[in-house]
Amino acid sequence: MSAEPEPSAPTKEQEEELLPALFWDGSEDWINEDNCADFAALQSLKYDDSTPEERAEELKRKGNDALKYKQNKLYVRKAVQQYTLALLETFEDAKLRAVIHGNRAHAALLLGNDGKALEDAKKCVALDPENVKGWFRAAKASLGLARLDECVGHCENGLALEPDNADIKAILKSAKRASVRQEEREARLTRVRKETKAYLARVRARGVKLGPPVVGAGEHFPKIEETDEAATYWTLFVYPESMQTDVIECFDERATFREQADEMFGAEAPPLPWDDSGRYSRDRVELYYQSNAAPAYPPEVLEARVMRGYGGDANEDEKNEKEKAEPWQKPVIDPRDQKMILIDESKTLGEVLAEDECVVPGHPIVYVVAKGTEFREKFLAGEWEL
Repeated sequence: MSAEPEPSAPTKEQEEELLPALFWDGSEDWINEDNCADFAALQSLKYDDSTPEERAEELKRKGNDALKYKQNKLYVRKAVQQYTLALLETFEDAKLRAVIHGNRAHAALLLGNDGKALEDAKKCVALDPENVKGWFRAAKASLGLARLDECVGHCENGLALEPDNADIKAILKSAKRASVRQEEREARLTRVRKETKAYLARVRARGVKLGPPVVGAGEHFPKIEETDEAATYWTLFVYPESMQTDVIECFDERATFREQADEMFGAEAPPLPWDDSGRYSRDRVELYYQSNAAPAYPPEVLEARVMRGYGGDANEDEKNEKEKAEPWQKPVIDPRDQKMILIDESKTLGEVLAEDECVVPGHPIVYVVAKGTEFREKFLAGEWEL
């Protein structure tokens, strides 16, 4: 199975001989015994004085000649046509039929059609189990299709005939490496699916609805301890009047908003550097969240996004075919369903996030407004947008 030297470019006479009667135009999925475009040409050959076996040999030769110019796909497709015409002949020589199937498998591999290559290669070795090239091509096509156990089997059958076949040994080595990677991937996906389901169960138990981000801070899912004792949230505090922000990286769901506000705005808290007038004092601040700030993720979409956080990818999870086939389109929320809700400071973060109208948009967003200001009236009237 050593590599043959590449032939020189075909002459004009050779081109005329090798070009098909009907050019491949992309309308055929594959040229086979049922849809061969040159079948009519075959019918005329049946009236020759040659035997079916002789015609098959001649068509095989033409296919082989076309494959000499395999760098040009036109000639590879021509070879497929010629081999198909040969297989349409009725003859008894099983080894010849096996060779033709094997050659068509070779052409299919050159065209990148591993599925058809495997079909032909398996027919080849079924007709002639001692055809080493057939086992090689079956192994190569199986590897391309990631049918690794099948690939190993074909390699072993080929090596039983030629134990020192370097090409088959190379494919066997690749298949075994790919098998190890596949097992590692499956183990990782199993772990990721388990961790994802456990995490989502904890989120559902809290009654929290998660949705996509609405600001440029990205997505920060709540961190929930494995003991399920508490969750913490990356929380953005927005001062809409000045367009300033603060971030609380670990806002404990058990903490009340009063406790958090005391820490941020109490007498011992450092003054806000941009609040020259001192309007954002503890007794004047009000905290709000926006109702229906984002659409809640459908369960399968949320699962896919959480999986990525655990080191997995929904696109490689065969159980998530729906998400792959139908990417989620974020629905538009009617602005009339969005309003600013004054937060009861006696409530914990967890209690507020579980309220019916609250959807966490990537992470909690708390709006801080000072009482007794003109801006507050505009803010509550909906005359302000983030």
